[in-house]
Formats: sequence, structure tokens, C-alpha cells
Amino acid sequence: MTAPPAPASPPPFRLVAEHFLAALLWLVLAAAGLVVVAPALALGNIFDPRVLAVTHAATLGVLTTMIFGALYQFFPNALGVGARSIPVAHGTFWTLQAGAVTLTIGFWWWIPVLLLAGWLLLFLAVGGLAWNLLPQRRKATQGLIVGRYVSAGHMMLGLAMALALARIGEPLGWWAVSRLGMIAAHYHLAALGFVTLTIVGVGSRMVPMFLFAQTAPSWPVRVIGPVAVVGLLVQSVGLIWTIPWVTLAGGLLVAVAGSLIVLQFGLWLHYRSQRRVDHATAHLVASAAFLAATIVAGLVLLFSTGRPDMRAWAAYALLGVFGWMTLFTVGIAYRIAPFLIWLHLFGGMGRGTHAPPAKALVYRPLAWAALVCLGSGVILMVIGVQRGHTTLALSGAILVAAGAAGVAAQVVRGFLLWRGTPSDPQPVHEPVRPQGRQLQVLT
Repeated sequence: MTAPPAPASPPPFRLVAEHFLAALLWLVLAAAGLVVVAPALALGNIFDPRVLAVTHAATLGVLTTMIFGALYQFFPNALGVGARSIPVAHGTFWTLQAGAVTLTIGFWWWIPVLLLAGWLLLFLAVGGLAWNLLPQRRKATQGLIVGRYVSAGHMMLGLAMALALARIGEPLGWWAVSRLGMIAAHYHLAALGFVTLTIVGVGSRMVPMFLFAQTAPSWPVRVIGPVAVVGLLVQSVGLIWTIPWVTLAGGLLVAVAGSLIVLQFGLWLHYRSQRRVDHATAHLVASAAFLAATIVAGLVLLFSTGRPDMRAWAAYALLGVFGWMTLFTVGIAYRIAPFLIWLHLFGGMGRGTHAPPAKALVYRPLAWAALVCLGSGVILMVIGVQRGHTTLALSGAILVAAGAAGVAAQVVRGFLLWRGTPSDPQPVHEPVRPQGRQLQVLT
């Protein structure tokens, strides 16, 4: 009678796998696109349609796709509730991919009608996930703060999509809006609102488990959400209507929320019982460092006067998207994906089989090399863009592309490893169940 209620059944492996593989493909495409647009970024041409295409390939293709898949997997274990409908979940995946592809193509070749079509598809995808998951949190038996963060993140995403529709309507001749203020508000609501708030909510449950730091103080998590939401709303009002003091007030609140996220990461790392820093933990540490750098760059922009420095805006976005958010996403994927893949491929085999251990699905030297390429590539790009040095920015973009290729190579290697595993001649009827600490990491 005193035992906690059993979690809901996890979704089929195919649902999570399709999200993970699609996000990985988008990562490679976005990194390749970054090589193409690096010269434009070095010139500060942040309104180049191809720059916008690469930005949305990263935010929609990589980050949003990974978030959708993680939420479908995460809700049953963290909140004790699952999606309303698995077929609808598959539908939201394909609609999201169609919308991201359509929007990216529309930006790359600047076809405004495709921008509108992509927006409509994304609206259906986000609405489908909201219907499928968000009402379920009212039935949650645990993890209530996680549900609040996910809901707040989706509220920010809805506002960002409303601003995007306003921007799309301008080239179609519907109305006229302020370009820089609208895009800046859209970026902050989508990237620092939807993605970052979701990261904080999901990470508040995952990261302490991965680091075995459940004793770490968690008071920053209770403060980050309200401060970030108020700050983003106030800042958006100031940006859209060009009210400097309102923009300043909201931006300072956003900076405070970001600083609290860095503090919470520091507490988790300080209180962890597993002291060894592996490749996945290193990704999380690097992402927190990039978040701190993003806050500093944002404050410099916030207090700058005179004509906006477009190269500084480009460097700021690079730090946030490809530094903070992408590295965190890859680090979490290194923790979750190998165990889920192992359970799917070998979970029904006995202990005497030739199945490799789950950790063998990740080649650690390659993971470390990919991290070095991604991190150093972003740093070189930021320096090159800030200084207007095209060669340096292009070199950084090539390193980022090499890092993305290294992450993708892990999947190819895991597939070849599985294909090369000899089958057990003895039939086994009892599946291997993860026990103890391994079960804790899996959930």
C-alpha cells in the first residue's frame, strides 16, 4: 500500500528510434549547412535566407525532434503517464519532419509560400504533441515540476510560432513588422524558452540520475522557471515594440535564469558520487560552459548602444544553438540511446549469449574526438564571426561538421556491431532484466 505507483508502459522502441535517427540526420545536415553559410556569418549577414535555413534545421530538425522523442520516452517513467495515442505520436513525428523540411527549403531558396506551408505543418505537429502529452500531466503521480516546465516550454513555443507567422506574413504582403526586434523575440522564445525550459525540466530528473547526484540542492530548479518565463515575456514586449528599458529589464531576468541553470549544473557536478568524467558527462559540462558564455555574450548585446552589431548577434546565436543546446542534447543521447538500443536488440537474450555490453555500442575515443571537434569548432566560429575573419569561421564550421559526422558514425558502428554479433545456439526464453543501478540509469 505504501509502494509508489508503477510507471506507465514505455512507448515502442520504433517511436523513440525514429526521432533519434531523424535528429541525428538533421545534425549532419545542419553542420554541413553551417560550412556553406560560414562566410555569410563572418560578414554579419544574419538575414541571409540560407543562414535562417541552417538555424531552423538545427532548432527544429535537431533540437525539437530530439525533444519530442525524449518526451514520449520520458513521460511514462518520470511522470507515471504515457501518451494518449501511439499512432498520433508517429503522426506528430512525420508532420514535424515534413514541416521542418518544407520550412528549411523555403528559407534556403526563399519561397515564402513554402514558409507558410511549413509553419502550418509545424503547427499541426506541435498541437498533436500538446494534445497527446500535456493533458496527461494532470494524471501524473510524480514529477509534477517536470510537467510544469514542459508546459511552460510549449507556451513559449506557441508564442514563438505566433511571431514566426507574423514574420512570414510580411514577405507575402499581408502586413509590415519590425524585422530585427521580431526575429530577436522569436529566437529567445523558441531557443531559450521552449528548448531551454524543456532541458531544465527533463534534466532536473535525468542529470542527477546520470551523475548519481540525488543529494544535490535543487532550489534553483524551483526558481528558474518563473524568472525565465517573466523575463522572456517582458523582453519580447520590449523587443517587438522597441522599448529599450523594458528590453533591458526582461533581458536581465533572462540572464539571472540562465545563471541559475549554470549554478544548478555546478551543484549536480559537485554532489555527484561518480567522480569519473566520461564522454557523456563531458558533453554536459561543456554545454554548461557554453551556456555561461552565451549569457555573457547576451549581456554585452543587451548593454550595447548604437547600431546593432550583426556579427555579435551571429556569435551569440552560435554559442546558444550549437554550443549550449546541441552539446547538451548529444550528451543526453549518449546516456539514453545505447541502453534503449541494447534492450531492443539484446534484451530477450540470455546471460550466456554473445551479446555485447550496452557500453560497447559507443566507441569512447570517437565520442571524445567528436566532442573536441564540436566544442573547438564552435569556439573558432564565434571568434571568426566576431572578428569578421572568413577563414577562421569556415575552419570552425568544418570542425563542427566533423564532430557531427563523428556522432553519426556511432550509429553506423553500433549497427555493424549488432550485425556482426553471433547468435546464441541455445534458445533462451527468459529475457535479461536490468537490475539495480542500471535500471535507475535506464529510467
